[in-house]
Amino acid sequence: MQKVPMTAAEFEVIQPRLGRLTVDTVQIARRVLVDGKSQAEAAEENGLSRQRVSQMVQRVMAAANEFPPDWERVDEWMPPELAKQVRALAAEARTTTQEKNHA
Repeated sequence: MQKVPMTAAEFEVIQPRLGRLTVDTVQIARRVLVDGKSQAEAAEENGLSRQRVSQMVQRVMAAANEFPPDWERVDEWMPPELAKQVRALAAEARTTTQEKNHA
């Protein structure tokens, strides 16, 4: 087994960010990222290529890192003008965060 890049608790925290990924992708990536399986082992166990497992792990990591860990998703109904303001605030916050990360 290899060193694991994240704990089970850390993986649970990112779960809500993985909703657009398939259950198989999330489960296989968890075997690599949390359980310490190599990508080759996970590929063999699931009848996949190592490259496919690598793509799955990369997709999970990209989704996990898309937003800062303390950000929350907001899904509310509101008037169009207010929705426009909220989207603008969110875009501004993303830009500011990206600039800080690349500085």
